[in-house]
This record gives sequence, C-alpha cells and structure tokens, in this order.
Amino acid sequence: MTTDNAPTGPRRPLAEARAAHGWTKPQLIARLRRAAAADERTLPHESSLARLLAFWENGHREPDQMYQALLCEVYAATPVELGFAQPPGQSYQGDPDDFAFELLTRLETSARVDAGLVTLLRDQTHNIRLQDRRLGAAAVSDQMRAHIRQVDDLLQHTISPNQRADLAGVLAAASTLAGWQAIDTGELKEAWAHYERGKTAAREADDVAVLAHATAEQAYVLMDLGRADAALAVIEHAHQRDQAKLPPVLRSWLYAAEAEAHAANNDERNALRAMDASASILPSDAENNPEVPYVSLNLAHLARWRGNCLARLGDETAISDLTDALHDMDGTFTRAEAALRCDLAMALLAKGESTHARQEAARARRLVAVVGSTRQRRRLDNLTRRF
Repeated sequence: MTTDNAPTGPRRPLAEARAAHGWTKPQLIARLRRAAAADERTLPHESSLARLLAFWENGHREPDQMYQALLCEVYAATPVELGFAQPPGQSYQGDPDDFAFELLTRLETSARVDAGLVTLLRDQTHNIRLQDRRLGAAAVSDQMRAHIRQVDDLLQHTISPNQRADLAGVLAAASTLAGWQAIDTGELKEAWAHYERGKTAAREADDVAVLAHATAEQAYVLMDLGRADAALAVIEHAHQRDQAKLPPVLRSWLYAAEAEAHAANNDERNALRAMDASASILPSDAENNPEVPYVSLNLAHLARWRGNCLARLGDETAISDLTDALHDMDGTFTRAEAALRCDLAMALLAKGESTHARQEAARARRLVAVVGSTRQRRRLDNLTRRF
C-alpha cells in the first residue's frame, strides 16, 4: 500500500524530496505559490499544478526552467539533487501530449488577462520607476527582471488582439525602463537587448510615442560606446518619424536628447539650438503627464540638461544652469542629482575652481554609492584623474 508521500519503483528525485519533507501535494503547491509570488509570477490554478506535479514526480516529463528554479528554492536543493541535470549529450524527450497540456495551461492563465490586470501591471512598472529614481537600478533589478518575464510570458500566450496590444504596451514601457537601468549599471549589451524587445512590443501595441522614446533612449548605448554621430542620427529619426502624433512633452524630451548628442559631437551651436527648441514646446503641465508617465520633464530638468550639454563642451557658463537646477530639483531624483553634481564638478574644473569642483565631486560620489551607478562612477573616475 502506498501513500501520497511515498514514491515507489525507479528513483524519482522530486517525489523523494517531497516525501523527505513530509509534504502533501497541496502543501507543496502552497509553497510554490509563495515562492512564485515573491518573484512576481502567477501560477495556474490548483488542478493544473497538481497534474504537472504528477508528471514531474512520475518522471514522465521534466519541469521547465521557471519551475525548476521554484522547486530548487522550495526544497533548498540543487538541480542535480532534484534530478534535473541531463547526462552530457542527452536531452529529455517528453511526451507531446505533456507539452500540449503545458501550453494549454499557459493559454488558460493568460486568458485571465483583463483591463484591470493590465492596469496593475502598468502601475507596477511605474512603481519600479519611482523606486529606481530614489534607490538606483541595482536596488530594483531583480524586481524589474521578474516583472518583464511575467508580462512577456502573458503576452506570448494571450490570444485576444486587444489584450495583446495592451500587454505589449506594458512590455514596451517596462523594457525601455530596464534598458536605461542597464545603461546606468554599465551593461550595454543587455541594455541594447531590452530596447530591441521594447521596440518590438511598441510596434505590436501600435504606440508611436513609446516606440520613439525607446528608440531615442537606445541611442544612449551608442553614445556610451563613443558613437555619438550614430546616436544623433537615431534620435533625429525617432523624432521625425510620426512627429505629428507625438505628445508635446515627448517632443520636448527628444529635442533635449538631440541636444545631448550634438554636445557629444562637440557641436555647441546645434546643441543650444535643440535645447531652445525643447524649452519652446515644453507644456506648462508637462510634469507627471499621465499620457507619457515614462517622461518626467519640467524647466528644472531642462536647466539640468542644458547644463549637462554645456559641461560636456567645457563651457563654464554651465555652472549657472546647473546651480539653478540643483536648487529647484525634486529630492526624489537621487540618480539625477548625482549626474547633475558630476556635471557641476566638470564645469567648475573648466573654470579653474578646482577646490569647489572637488567638493561637488565628493558629494556626487556619495550619491553614486547610494544608487550604484556604474555610469556616473566612471565619469567621476575620469574627472578625478583631471584634478
């Protein structure tokens, strides 16, 4: 006679692990759900999970990578201990019916997507964005990756065209945010991949604003690689394509990004022209615009951006813009303040005020340590060598 906890026959590591812990299937499922929730994942309903567990424990098929990670976490075991590792040169040949069942399960899960869930996912992206501004990319990187995996998985298995478009919009915005975070942590290859996924999702969402934003931000990868000329071409293309459909606040942002690319190309005249154009079309209610929540822009931000361009060009007049921007800056933009103080230190050094420049660099370095910005730390290291 056997029980729910007692495996028989050939060695089946998963069944043995559950038996060793003395868990019933419902108890294991409850633990899997808690582990998945901590990773921002949604699992299928009870009967589907129970059937999957039966397949895995009987050795009829092997869990996919997501479930393997969850099982390893719940059992506090390695993949080898749970029997996941395959001998060299061998691969698991599962029953096609089992794979079909898993696909049906994922389709069933994604069928639960509705307007309310899309709103929750969109809000989750924005919440991560707000945390990122204060704490830096490193503090939210795990949360960001889990969020993108969940949205991407739902999108891949959603059938309704309307729901697909909504999910694609969420994925585009999340991927673009992840791209900027990867730039900040110095992971340029990863950033490029995030932006490519974001642009693809934006096209499915038919959202020209998100597409323009993702395209222009991707140009910063090129700038960090020393390809400022290519970056400028990408930003100009993003701005000119579907220009009439872009919200004014986004167009203002695009002009400012264009100005930064001109400055990186040592073109002061066009950099200032683009900054003037940005200021001229910035709406009075631009900040926290729900139409483009991924853009936060006001006159203080533009002053910081103008100062950044002038500091890049070695123009000491940047000090005035940067000082004004620092005075008016929202204290929740920790990483932005770190970048601003880097710029201010550069401008002060260009003016010959090395003592004041060192002070600003020291303040910037403390903020960089808080947000973990590899990008700004490299700028400070280069600046320190100039002192």
